[in-house]
Amino acid sequence: MKVSPMKKTFALAALALISTVSAAADKAWYLGADISSTKFEAVGDSERKTGLGLSFGYVLNENVAFEVQARRMGSWKDQGVSLTANSLSASVLGIAPIAHNFSLFARLGMARNSLDLTQGNFSASVHKNKALFGVGGTYAIDKALGLRAEYVTLGSNKIGSGSTALNLKIQQLNVGLTYAF
Repeated sequence: MKVSPMKKTFALAALALISTVSAAADKAWYLGADISSTKFEAVGDSERKTGLGLSFGYVLNENVAFEVQARRMGSWKDQGVSLTANSLSASVLGIAPIAHNFSLFARLGMARNSLDLTQGNFSASVHKNKALFGVGGTYAIDKALGLRAEYVTLGSNKIGSGSTALNLKIQQLNVGLTYAF
C-alpha cells in the first residue's frame, strides 16, 4: 500500500504538534469527577435529581482551559416507566486566578442533552444540542489535586411540538475533584 506525500505531511505535522504540546505542558491535562444536584423545571414544577459527572481537560495557560464532560443527570422509575437524562459537552473555561490556591472560572460551551424513555418494549429518545454556561471556583489542595464547585445551566430543551410541546430547563450544582497529570 502506497501512502501519499500529503498523508505523510499531515501525520508528521500531527506528531510534531503532539510532542510540542506534551513537552511544553507541566500538568496541563486533568481528569475530574463530581456529584451534582440537577434541577429539572417545566410548567412551573421542578424536581431535583442527584447525578454524576466525569471530565477530561487541558489547561492551555493560567487563564484558559478546554474541557469535555459526560454526565448522568438523573433517572426516574415510576409505574413501569423509566426515564434517564444524560449530557455530553465541550466547553472553554476562562480562568481568573484570585490567590495562590484559588481561582474562579466561567464556562461556555455546547451540550448534547439526551432524555431516554422506556416503558415495557417501547423506547424513545430526545436529543437536543444547547449552549451551556457556568461559573465556579477551584481550590488547589496541592499541585495535582483540586476541589471544584460550580453552577451550570444547560438551557431550555423543547420536547415535542405544537400545543403539546414542553420546555424543560436544566440547571446543575456540581462539587468534585480534579487530578492534573
